[in-house]
Amino acid sequence: MYTPLKVTTEYSLLNSLIKIDDLITFLLDKNICACGVVDNNLSYVYEFYLKCKKNNIKPIIGLEVILDNKKIYLYAKNYDGYKNLLKINTAVENNKLNIDLLNAYSNNILVMLPYSSKDLFNELSFFENIYITYSNSNELINAKVITNNTVFINDIKVLKESDLKYLNILDKLSGRDEIKYSNNYYIKKNELINEEEINNIVSLIDLELPFNNRYIPKYRIDIDSYKFLSNLAIKGLNKRLNNNVSDKYIKRLNYELDVIKRMNFVDYFLIVYDYVLYAKKNNILVGPARGSAAGSLVSYSIGITDIDPIKYDLMFERFLNPKRISMPDIDIDFDATKRDLVIDYVKNKYGNYNVALGLTYNTYKTKLVLRDIARILNIDSALLDNFLKVIDGNKNLKANLFDKRVKSYLNNYKELKELYNISIKLENLKKNRSIHAAGVVISSIELDKIIPIFIDNDKIITGVTMDYLESIGLLKMDFLALKNLTTIANIMKKINNIDLKNINLEDKKVFSLFNKIDVDGIFQFETPVMKKFLNTFKIDSFDDLVVALALVRPGPKEYTDTYIRRKKGLDKVTYLHPDLESILKSTYGIILYQEQIMAILTKIAGFSLSEADIIRRAISKKNEKIIKEEKNKFIDSSIKNGYKSDIAEAIYNQIVKFASYGFNKSHSVAYATISYQMAYLKTYYPLYFLLEQIDSTNNIKDYLSVIKKNNINIIKPSVIFDNNNIVIKDNNLYLPLNIIKGISAELTNKIIELNKYNMNDFIDFISLSYNFIDKDTYELLIKAGALDCFKLNQQTMINNLDNIINYATISGGLNNLIEKPELVEYFEYSKDTLRKNEIDLYGFYITNHPSSKYNNYLKLDSLKNNCFKKVKCAVIIDNIKIIKTKNGEEMAFLKCSDEVASASFTVFPNRFNLVKNIEKNGFYIIEGEVSKRFDKYQIIVNNIFKDVEENGR
Repeated sequence: MYTPLKVTTEYSLLNSLIKIDDLITFLLDKNICACGVVDNNLSYVYEFYLKCKKNNIKPIIGLEVILDNKKIYLYAKNYDGYKNLLKINTAVENNKLNIDLLNAYSNNILVMLPYSSKDLFNELSFFENIYITYSNSNELINAKVITNNTVFINDIKVLKESDLKYLNILDKLSGRDEIKYSNNYYIKKNELINEEEINNIVSLIDLELPFNNRYIPKYRIDIDSYKFLSNLAIKGLNKRLNNNVSDKYIKRLNYELDVIKRMNFVDYFLIVYDYVLYAKKNNILVGPARGSAAGSLVSYSIGITDIDPIKYDLMFERFLNPKRISMPDIDIDFDATKRDLVIDYVKNKYGNYNVALGLTYNTYKTKLVLRDIARILNIDSALLDNFLKVIDGNKNLKANLFDKRVKSYLNNYKELKELYNISIKLENLKKNRSIHAAGVVISSIELDKIIPIFIDNDKIITGVTMDYLESIGLLKMDFLALKNLTTIANIMKKINNIDLKNINLEDKKVFSLFNKIDVDGIFQFETPVMKKFLNTFKIDSFDDLVVALALVRPGPKEYTDTYIRRKKGLDKVTYLHPDLESILKSTYGIILYQEQIMAILTKIAGFSLSEADIIRRAISKKNEKIIKEEKNKFIDSSIKNGYKSDIAEAIYNQIVKFASYGFNKSHSVAYATISYQMAYLKTYYPLYFLLEQIDSTNNIKDYLSVIKKNNINIIKPSVIFDNNNIVIKDNNLYLPLNIIKGISAELTNKIIELNKYNMNDFIDFISLSYNFIDKDTYELLIKAGALDCFKLNQQTMINNLDNIINYATISGGLNNLIEKPELVEYFEYSKDTLRKNEIDLYGFYITNHPSSKYNNYLKLDSLKNNCFKKVKCAVIIDNIKIIKTKNGEEMAFLKCSDEVASASFTVFPNRFNLVKNIEKNGFYIIEGEVSKRFDKYQIIVNNIFKDVEENGR
């Protein structure tokens, strides 16, 4: 088999079915020792290069570019040639590729011109090695007329001939014109192949990519970075501890500074310090810490983090280990609305081409590939929706074939079978590029001198995924946008009289919030799983919050009950050896944190913390070889420290058992701090907290019960209010005009502008606004109550509307010279009509909820106090969901609300006939029994009827 020189991979998005792993497997199977990949970008390079090297295959790196609508294949002969490819790639991204630029970067690049591009041969003769390719005998003959430098190439896009048919599917997915794919698109023997020609070209290429360089920028060239960091840390620690710094802190600080210096990460810390300082100086809220960085006293001292690691027994080695050389990982949370400002600051400081956002790829996951292919095959949407309901999105398509329901669909619908067969081939193929949610790369030199880049709307994006950046030597940091910090920042802006960093972390009133499970809107605690946990776990201290975040995960689930029973004193706390008590006392004898594992390894076996961290990592990754080796070492060392061998073995076995789910305590402390801060604000500033939870106009309905419990009056929008967002003032919640269906934010702002004029009445308002508001919109505003401020009832305003619009048009606006028309007064609409207007225009009731008059019925905020009791409710049905049981019977789930809350109602099959005539947004009386499932209360429906009087009740 010959050496393929032009393989197109999935990195040329939707142009090929070939994944790198499949390509390597194919090459090994066919004993092919070299291979060339030529994609239309260079993102594939590191995956392809490393996997080739691992399997003793010679990687040939190429880039396909287009000049004058003609393709050119450029190959790097060596590393200098690869660096020139990077610059050419950047020119392509900037739409600046031309002959002059190719000439400037032509050194150490080998060129192949597809036969269709042969006219460029003379124009590109400045390249030292240039060839014309052929794929048939006619092309070979004609190419020889121009040059003897010819070579056989076919553009390989599939590995098997049977897969050629799927290339047209890729054409359709990408919107390209379909072409006929011949045998030239897969690897196969051909009598025209001249192996000597190919081998000569392969011999010209010798590319070695460098790894493990360091491209960390210098923080400042005019200072001694280490002296600056040391002084900064000493000064900062004294400030943190009010000049009362104990020997324990001094020893820890000096140790950390020494490690940071030895590992050459001084400038790394200063870079992070600098942009965190920028954020804080510019009122951009920064999270207290994230991940293992909270274990660094240096980070705490210079203001990168706000967590004292010694206070919480956090370990520096969990963050930075001198025995395990790898980049530090200081991830920072920022106010979500201002994160980009920090990134812009870094770009301005280090250079636009030195800072880039991280690259990720979206792939064709199980259900997505089915949907996209179904669209191409014109499969009925209802059939597809039903089919997708039986597909498990957590399994691949081949695994889904074991499901009887999936098999049944495929056997009964030939169109679904075709869909499935195609989708299996395309599943997990790269679909498009995306920007990493947090990753930012900062380099000491321009990035396109090291790696390929993409340019998206002037944003520089790494052309390599985050997996490879550290091994290349690039500094990757996570700038995370955390909405919860935005919430905190917005509240603090309004109250502006407390320092959250110095609040009491042992406030019983705050703990009461958690114990009442009033945790909606609280970071990390508002999930159903956490609420269920809080039902049995009492929060008595800040440490309990730290524990909760570590416990409520899939791993330690089986130990949660044991922990709770021991905390309540129902079970005895035991230790394998008394010396473990000092480490495990805070968690009732259970190993919960990774730091505890490291402490045990250190105390019992005398390992250094650096050694302990390496062992912890190996155990948590279930590396059986290392687990076995370290077990003998641990037991021997423990015996030397005076412990019996059976005790040492039992302790090691316990470590292995718990290490798989041991949590990073540093991260738990850091995030528990944010959770507590939010709970503190909710406890002491509930109205401001509530306002932040209401996402403008979108979810106010979900908070109606909370609003009413806090005795806050909801005030309808009014054309005389100057608010385009929800405002809480003096126990009143003022709604903006754009909450009304059909009223845009732009129109709201125009109406607000009218308040600078003197509007005395309804006629003045129309006279000022008739040129940008039409009659239908006036009617919306009237029915929504936004013109009630003019002291006229709605029917009077609507019935006089035509007359007033005519007046405004004739008078040309506010004009005191033309007498205003007299209004004809009418009786107001009925309450039913007013209620209907309210629900139609807001989607919920503000003043006219129909259940308000049913005071003797159960209100939906009282379900908890009526568990297992028969009840009667007056509610509006907000949503109806009908499903089929495994037995094929129909049942329903209703989401209903009254004036104070909403709740779930379940209609079992034996009562399903009750829902056949009900309507969404209809008002009904429901009888049933309150039940509880996990931490949720619901009503099991026994009867539904329209009105009390109509049913003789």
